[in-house]
Amino acid sequence: MFTLLTPKARVAAFDCARGDYQHSLLCGTKSWAGSDLKGAAARNGGSYARSRESLLGRLAQAGLFVERTKGERGRTVIVIMTARERSRSKNRPAAEVAAAAIEMTTKARAAAKRKAEREKARAERQFAADLPTLEMLAHAR
Repeated sequence: MFTLLTPKARVAAFDCARGDYQHSLLCGTKSWAGSDLKGAAARNGGSYARSRESLLGRLAQAGLFVERTKGERGRTVIVIMTARERSRSKNRPAAEVAAAAIEMTTKARAAAKRKAEREKARAERQFAADLPTLEMLAHAR
């Protein structure tokens, strides 16, 4: 993972991205260091570096908090979150705050999915319980 992008900053960040390369950077599939460029892209690495810097500039202009940190094994990781999320985090490291926000959102989505499945199962049980009555009414007509 090369990008830690909080759910609240996601829409604004993707609005700032121009082109597939910048979208890939935000998705975390491309390296912010440019180490995964191959062939002609690697030979034109300067234009890709300008593209990365231009994206970071647009993110900052959009009012998002952007921080470069080092991840595991020295990888460059970009942390993107709203300014409000950053101000609430006080002195905690930005990467830790973003990871916690992403985890909390993932857990909330999973809980909502489980709740929807329970409600669907409950509705199916109620329908199954009412089915004999509904069949009797249908045959009575």
